[in-house]
Amino acid sequence: MKSVKRYSDLSVLESMRREMDHFFDDLAPFSWKRGNGGKEIWAPNSDMSETENEYLVKIDLPGLSKDDIEVNYKDHRLTIAGERKLEKEEDEKNMIRKERYFGTFVRAYTLPEAIKEDRIKATFKDGVLTIEVPKTEVKKPTKIQID
Repeated sequence: MKSVKRYSDLSVLESMRREMDHFFDDLAPFSWKRGNGGKEIWAPNSDMSETENEYLVKIDLPGLSKDDIEVNYKDHRLTIAGERKLEKEEDEKNMIRKERYFGTFVRAYTLPEAIKEDRIKATFKDGVLTIEVPKTEVKKPTKIQID
């Protein structure tokens, strides 16, 4: 099986950033993440697996509707983008901790050539986006008898 090359792996840096956010949040009861008018760029958690017949991508997108999400495939790159809009807070000055992320996001994966791009299927249920990417049938080598 061909391995999948991930286009952008910010998970380690994102994890470190979250830990630092928690550290600073514990020091003061206000958010340190106010840049860009309250909007951030964030990366939703995702899983990617491979079977003999397909690649499967699952992305956690709670609070979004399917209309907030765009899935594209071009030049062997599967791209998932969208935006979680900032909720209007009743009284933000009483906010003690703010851990939910809002703003735009993009996740991208580079896939091998051997896929059926016209049969890619995306479904969105219970806040989880599932993308099924079928593989093309790989011809098995023909064994040649040596005389």
